[in-house]
Amino acid sequence: MKPAVAVIGGGWAGCTAALTVAEAGVAVTLYEASRTLGGRARSVELEGRSLDNGQHILLGAYEQTLQLIERLHPATTQHGLWRLPLTLKQPPDFSFACPPLPAPLHLLAGLLTARGLNWGEKLAAARWAHALLNKTDSLDHLSVSQLTRSQPEKLCRLLWHPLCVSALNTPPQTASARVFRDVVCAAFGGRRHHSDLLLPRRDLTALLPAPAAARLVELGGEVRMACRVTALDAAADGITLTTHDGSAVYSHIVVAVAPQHLAALAAPVAALQSLAGEVGAYRYQPIATGYVQYDPAFRLAAPLFALAGGPAQFVFDRGQSHGQAGLLAFVASAAANLSADWLDEAEIQLQRFAEPGPARWRRRIIEKNATYACVPGLARPAVCTAHPRIFLAGDYTAGPYPATLESATQSGVQSAGALLEKL
Repeated sequence: MKPAVAVIGGGWAGCTAALTVAEAGVAVTLYEASRTLGGRARSVELEGRSLDNGQHILLGAYEQTLQLIERLHPATTQHGLWRLPLTLKQPPDFSFACPPLPAPLHLLAGLLTARGLNWGEKLAAARWAHALLNKTDSLDHLSVSQLTRSQPEKLCRLLWHPLCVSALNTPPQTASARVFRDVVCAAFGGRRHHSDLLLPRRDLTALLPAPAAARLVELGGEVRMACRVTALDAAADGITLTTHDGSAVYSHIVVAVAPQHLAALAAPVAALQSLAGEVGAYRYQPIATGYVQYDPAFRLAAPLFALAGGPAQFVFDRGQSHGQAGLLAFVASAAANLSADWLDEAEIQLQRFAEPGPARWRRRIIEKNATYACVPGLARPAVCTAHPRIFLAGDYTAGPYPATLESATQSGVQSAGALLEKL
């Protein structure tokens, strides 16, 4: 049959895959079950404002994602992302910043000039970081806690373990040491700007999924919103998709749903039953985001701060990044055991170094299955499946990073590329 591709799932991976296929001149239809594109990184409406279902920080090393955003916003990229040199401020106990030196000297210099550490701790951190960047062991069966056990307790508490939680969304006791090393090497082992932090300056749907879908339509593709694919029927010469509107046949498909939804679609397809069982064994970690509106005149001394002592790890000033004056976002990653009053506790964390005044309103968003648990030895599938007409895209497919926006966009491009080779 004439090539016609369906992409199931309008998250960052699905939108990237659909756009890549469409730009190759192939007819593509994007199916999204909800009314908002973006998947687990999307915009939401709260208190009459466009917010996000969670805060995201991009690294300068996320080149695939950054290239896509720049291509989709050629004239306004500088307004879509805010690039900041890596700085980790956790007042009043700790502060770490990378100076403008070549990598990895900027990391070593940042550790040696960090505030809140004594010289013994600084040297221990610099030596350990240098060894990690040059480590060639597999580390496949080690946790981050095991990887960092030679480090002083203060370094683990203030630096390495918070970095692990924010990057892998998995507690260091169970997080993969190999993936943590890969993230550290990507940020600090390449070029200096790879460690930069990039903060979104617009809502997450508007940053990439919405303009990708708009471009897809310009190229002759179709986007079907609020249209859930409920079943697949895979034959040798085509794939039939069933939705509440009926069914349609495609030559190839990309399944870009979240991994926890994969089994329902894959299990009835004989060639995908092993894959469904493998991914069905994944465990998941939540991320909680608390939005608190203070007096619009209030602003933090920097656009983001690390928070000590839990439950939140970071606080973001959306007045500085999004022009939403006085609005702060508290983020608690790996938030499996949050108390009901966690946002009260997060505000107390903030009050250790700032005086925001009384809150005008507060809202909580908890993504219960925000990411898969990035544990040692986790089997992550390739984008090509056992069925020659079915491909996968998502942040859980095989790659160097944990569940990040970069993993999603890389997977989308790789899945589309593998599909196009079959045509």
